[in-house]
Amino acid sequence: MNPLVTEVQDRIQTHFWEHVSLDFKDEKGDWKHFYLYIVSEIFEWKTRIERSREVHKILDDLLKTNSIHALRLKLKSPNEI
Repeated sequence: MNPLVTEVQDRIQTHFWEHVSLDFKDEKGDWKHFYLYIVSEIFEWKTRIERSREVHKILDDLLKTNSIHALRLKLKSPNEI
């Protein structure tokens, strides 16, 4: 597996603890365009923008250095699925 994928998965799972279901896709096959579908109790009662900021905060350095060029997110609480 790509080291960047492992890094992203580790960060997401560490931040959201065991309360996370993560679907991770490399959309273009270049390891720079990612789609993350995350279900977590942490998203309960948060707006879409707050949820997105939460994920961007975790991956900020990877986005700023262009390790991740594009990030598409689908963020849900367990009650929304």
